Amino acid sequence: MASAISLALNYYNDLFLQKRDERSVHLPMAGSPLLILGIVGVYLYFVLRCGPRHMANRKPYKLGTIIKSYNLVQVIANGMLFLRICYNVFIVYDKFSFGCQLIDYSTSRVGMDEMYFSYAYFCLKLFDLADTVFFVLRKKQSHVSFLHVYHHSLMVITTYCGLVFVPGGHVLMLGIWNTLVHAIMYFYYFLASQRSGQNSIWWKKYLTRLQLVQFTHLAFHFGRPLFNGNCTFPLFWLWYGFLQAIIVLLLFLNFYFKAYLTHPKIK
Repeated sequence: MASAISLALNYYNDLFLQKRDERSVHLPMAGSPLLILGIVGVYLYFVLRCGPRHMANRKPYKLGTIIKSYNLVQVIANGMLFLRICYNVFIVYDKFSFGCQLIDYSTSRVGMDEMYFSYAYFCLKLFDLADTVFFVLRKKQSHVSFLHVYHHSLMVITTYCGLVFVPGGHVLMLGIWNTLVHAIMYFYYFLASQRSGQNSIWWKKYLTRLQLVQFTHLAFHFGRPLFNGNCTFPLFWLWYGFLQAIIVLLLFLNFYFKAYLTHPKIK
């Protein structure tokens, strides 16, 4: 038992103290992974057990103003980060390689920009957790689906690890796609909050289609350097990005099929 603990501690020290990107270690919540695992653990406990129990004999909280403000902040924050990453990728870089873009670990402008983009993206994924909390407090537990909880939890852990080990390079495309989709998605949520129901907005299903396009392209984006075999970007993260894009694509296809094909009257 003692040897197993010692091995785990040595592995932890080697991975998160010796091999991590030191440029982000001073940033809030970017230090120990134990804090992030704790946040995700508390999130899961609240939205799956504690929250539903708390709300069982209570009326839904009225959070209309808070949620509208939250949606607007998400639109602005995601939109600004999307534009800023695009500016670097398409204007600042001499030639961004969509086939195999390596990470700049230096303290140059480009290198530090990539690191801060990764940090901002990580913070947005933490902010996304409030979505599920709002569902629970409004007694909309049916919205707390496996897809929703899986995606939100995993994105927090993934973006933390991305910040620590691969802050930029080929994974910037994930940031571009995700911030664009989230800016549009939260704008939809804001508009829906002004109406009696979400189904009154005709382009709802096209938002889901955009998400399907996103994960299809991300699977291609991470798979291309994998199968070409000539990219020196960390192999583990290429496989991780590729497999996660495939998994989430299948989950969204399942949702799309049930929501729009099985019940075609849903707009």
